[in-house]
Amino acid sequence: MQKYRVVLIDVVDPHLHKEEALKNLQELKSLVATYNGIDVVDIIQHRTHPDKATFIGSGKVSELVEIVKKRKIDIVVINAIVNPSILFNLTQYLWDDNPKIQVWDRIDLILNIFDKHASTTEAKLQIEIARMHHMGPRIYGLGETYFSRQGGGLNTKGQGETNIEVMKRHWRQQIKLKKEQLDKISRQHLTQLERRRENNLPAISIVGYTNAGKTSLFNKLTNKHKVVENALFVTLDSVIGKLYFPKNKQEATISDTIGFIKDLPATLINSFKSTLIESVYADLLLHIIDISDPYMYEKIFIVEKILEELQVHAKKTIFVFNKIDAFAGDGEKILKEIREKFSRFSPQFISVTTDYGIEKLKSEVEKAFF
Repeated sequence: MQKYRVVLIDVVDPHLHKEEALKNLQELKSLVATYNGIDVVDIIQHRTHPDKATFIGSGKVSELVEIVKKRKIDIVVINAIVNPSILFNLTQYLWDDNPKIQVWDRIDLILNIFDKHASTTEAKLQIEIARMHHMGPRIYGLGETYFSRQGGGLNTKGQGETNIEVMKRHWRQQIKLKKEQLDKISRQHLTQLERRRENNLPAISIVGYTNAGKTSLFNKLTNKHKVVENALFVTLDSVIGKLYFPKNKQEATISDTIGFIKDLPATLINSFKSTLIESVYADLLLHIIDISDPYMYEKIFIVEKILEELQVHAKKTIFVFNKIDAFAGDGEKILKEIREKFSRFSPQFISVTTDYGIEKLKSEVEKAFF
């Protein structure tokens, strides 16, 4: 499989230490690795605001041009969601040295990872819609600069404007068509959900930040064998299994869902509402959290905020702190802190790797229903 050579770009506050700036790039580095990229160089510029034309300013652009030329770079990724014109301007600077160069922002990278992992019609439709929402403004934003070239020396300004209008109309029609196809699948999902409710099957949904261990826990609770990888966004489709409660001789459905990540725009979240429908209508949420992650609290907040945006109102949420075997700090202190801070979420502590806490978690889930 091809390895892509990548440059990462970030603009950080001048008062921020270099170590802290590099920490901010860690998640982007993980995303690049998931895409099968090699992080060749990081360009970090200290300035209060990104440059309006190129994000990093003319001096750093010259440095970037040299790096792309000498290091045979395939992709440049900006650690932000940026104005379309910035991506286009940077691409123009780099075209001469690499006509195939790709300049992406954070959302472009995520969407390209989604493309790699999409296997069902539903996931592919969701990605297409998200990409159209993200790329649409970029196409229009190029305006005369790009589309006037299409005029071939005629009245280029007028021709450019005409092309933009044609593109806008085409984009709107395509989005409408894809949404109609996705709505059809959503209606089928709702019908399945209603049938399960008629059969009095309680619904559990596993949610959490990407790479927290959702799929591993899903496999453990349902005895299924979904592929588990140490990578981001491996799960794009909602997958249903069953959990049996021997004490009450009852079953519940349990679903594994797409992982969340910070700085996702509303359009991207909305595109995946069809997949997340299991979570929206769940009776119980298992919010999986990586207790060994130094940014644990920040990621809990991000997941809860996205669930709020999706209008998920489960009757109960259980916080499940996974990877307890990998936690390297003061164990007693963190457990006490979590129990006090999140007591209303009945915190559970598990390790899917060692099976620690799994039976206790099952009992807590059973207690929530019966």
